[in-house]
Amino acid sequence: MGQNSSKENFLEDVLRPEHIPLTGQDALRALYRAETMDSYRERVEISPTNRIARKTLKYLPALHTNLKEIPKADKPWPNGQVIWMDPDSDNGLPHTRPPNLICLPSTLPDSSLASTLLHERVHLSQRLHNVEWENIFKNAWSMTPWKGSLPPDIQLRRRINPDLILVPFFQWKKQWVPVAIFKTLTSPMLNDVDIVWWDSIGRVVHRDPPLGWVDFFGTVDSGHEHPYELSAYMIEHKSPTKAFKALEPLLVSIPTNEL
Repeated sequence: MGQNSSKENFLEDVLRPEHIPLTGQDALRALYRAETMDSYRERVEISPTNRIARKTLKYLPALHTNLKEIPKADKPWPNGQVIWMDPDSDNGLPHTRPPNLICLPSTLPDSSLASTLLHERVHLSQRLHNVEWENIFKNAWSMTPWKGSLPPDIQLRRRINPDLILVPFFQWKKQWVPVAIFKTLTSPMLNDVDIVWWDSIGRVVHRDPPLGWVDFFGTVDSGHEHPYELSAYMIEHKSPTKAFKALEPLLVSIPTNEL
């Protein structure tokens, strides 16, 4: 029995590596590999609104090594591979890229590092274990993947989020599909969006949340665009909402292995 326990611990350690953060050429190579998987930057370029929102922003790794210490993740969250980015990249918004990259602005304050890493590590877990997360959202929140299509005007205004680019929309109670859209088409900004709900039954867009949404999920903000974002924010901040109370007990079902 002791032999089996040692083997399990050894394998667990092997599957939970701690990576040295990347900058410069190493980071460029990692981002190039990510682009072959998700086509994030290509999708931005072919979307007029998303291209305009980023037209003055670089998307490059930081040139110089950042010596900030990266705290190790608690289970079940993956450590991931941190890339220090130029502060202009995606307007300084932290995000993830496949297979296990956590892109952080090099100017991220030390006081925000731990909480930001937790948020992004939740997204990595969602990338690695999407089936388990889908089951959690279904059982805790009555949210399931939606394979339908949005109307062209909403699709045009939809903000592309690299954390969500490879996953489907989700619908709440088999009807309501939350979406983040730019407030304006002429001068869109990455951090200036509205959350709207596509009624997949009535085929109409609602700017006000559906009945019961605020009571369950809390006051609407940009994180309400998708259950991946909702859950990451709630875990990061230990949300007092009914949604988090339903979610938290199910987190023990998430696998702890990682890339």
